[in-house]
Amino acid sequence: MKSLILIIGALFIVFNTLIGIMLSDYSTLNFLLADLSIVLTAVMIYWVVNSKMAAGFTIAASTLLIFTGIIRLLCVALAPSGWENNLYFIAAISILLFELAFVAVLWFIDSKQSN
Repeated sequence: MKSLILIIGALFIVFNTLIGIMLSDYSTLNFLLADLSIVLTAVMIYWVVNSKMAAGFTIAASTLLIFTGIIRLLCVALAPSGWENNLYFIAAISILLFELAFVAVLWFIDSKQSN
C-alpha cells in the first residue's frame, strides 16, 4: 500500500507531462509546477502513511493532504502564464505553506511519540 502512493504519484506526473506536451494552451511553466505539486503531495502523503501515528489520524491527515494537493494542483494548472500579479500562484504557495506547517507539526508529534 505504501509504495502504491508513489506509483500513483508517478502515474499522475506522467499523465500531466503528456498533457502538457500535447496541449499548446498548457504552458510549460504551468505543467512543470503541476508536476512539482504532484511530487510534493505524493511525498507528504507517503511520509504521513509511513509515520508511527494512529491509523485514524493517518487517514485524516492523508485525506487533508490529498484535498489540499488537488486544490494546489488546480491553482497551478489553471493559472495564467507569468508570475506577476498571479493570484493563482499566490493561492498555491499559501496552500503549500499550510501543508508544510501541517506536516512539520505532524513530524513533531510523531517524533514525540517515538520517544
